[in-house]
Amino acid sequence: MANSDRFSRSSTKHHDVFISYAQNDKPIADAVCAKLESRHIRCWIAPRDVAPGRNFPEEIIDGIAGCSVMVLIFSSHANNSPHVIRELTNAVNKSRIIVPFRIEDVLPSKSMEYLISVPHWLDAITPPLEKHIEVLAGNVERILLSEKEPEVCAKCKTPLSPNAKFCDACGSPVSVVPPPPPELSEPAVHPTPVPPPPPVEELPPPVAGPVPEEPSPEEPHIQPLPLIPETPPVPVAAPPATPSRNMKMLIGAGAVVILLITLVIVFPVITGSQMPFGNLGSGGAETQGPTPTATPIDYRSGNALVNTIVLAPGPTQTLPGESRLIVEADKNAITAEVNVLFEGGNAQGTVMDNRVILTRSDGTVIEGKLDFNRMLSEVVLQGTRGTDRLQVIVTLHSGSTFTIVDKLIPYPERMSTK
Repeated sequence: MANSDRFSRSSTKHHDVFISYAQNDKPIADAVCAKLESRHIRCWIAPRDVAPGRNFPEEIIDGIAGCSVMVLIFSSHANNSPHVIRELTNAVNKSRIIVPFRIEDVLPSKSMEYLISVPHWLDAITPPLEKHIEVLAGNVERILLSEKEPEVCAKCKTPLSPNAKFCDACGSPVSVVPPPPPELSEPAVHPTPVPPPPPVEELPPPVAGPVPEEPSPEEPHIQPLPLIPETPPVPVAAPPATPSRNMKMLIGAGAVVILLITLVIVFPVITGSQMPFGNLGSGGAETQGPTPTATPIDYRSGNALVNTIVLAPGPTQTLPGESRLIVEADKNAITAEVNVLFEGGNAQGTVMDNRVILTRSDGTVIEGKLDFNRMLSEVVLQGTRGTDRLQVIVTLHSGSTFTIVDKLIPYPERMSTK
């Protein structure tokens, strides 16, 4: 039996284990999933196995319904997670086997204790963690193998021992189903016997009678043919004149010269009027503004245009629950660069994507990204000596988008000393 079929049970179940965990414990959950799948144990884990465009809660319910064992990564985060409590409640209602894998020495809450009141826990508190994950994989493998229905004797229906050749109850030999013969890529061709030719029937002898006279070769009988009226000949048009090889070469050379003239004269004019240049901040990509210029803009210079448009901040949104992301920003009084810094927050690690957008006072826009999985991540965007608008938009793993920063960044006045 192939390794991928060792734990096959029903065609409606496409995996064996559902991994339940809190978002802060995702690295350990991924390590458990990798170890189980290295043993050909099929796992369901979010958000990897959530189909694109599907409803997230419905996918969770389907994932629990399609498994036999739920592995719970138990920690203080999972102990206080309402999502983990809901997953455990659904697994208990569906009579799934729950294997708690405790990675912190904490007591379960009352709700958690009610749902996972099992006599045995797998503790992974002491290092190394890899050793405990190996023990967990062995226990899950034994649970799945014990769920497999044993083979029975075809004669007396008594369960057979593994690899038994004879039944322990009646002594009948265990029938082994031979593997199907390999399919031939091309069917065998057998020669078809050719039947013998039919016997030739003998003709009866000719009957004597008058012999017809044959015409004399000197006087052949010729039947006149009917006259066909003559048709006037159809005039054939002369073929068109084909240009000579020299003429083709002259035409091709003229086309190349016209193309070169167009590139030399027309192309710089077009690019000079439609392709503005600008300075890029660290990690930013500049987009075209409403007042394009043909030369790069030195935003540090006091001659650069500023405050040519009216900027106004929009409303911001708070993250769900008690989640927070702390982002600070300031502008350099010498270079006019805007420094955006992520200082932390309890929602660290929940961000799937983000956009840092700086709309400058001259109408041009520049963008960058922060790394919300790393403390003190920063991005530097080139601002102006006027008032710019800064927006920070984050997209969580749940698919929801929130604008957490939207404010104006003025240019700080440099203090002079006498």
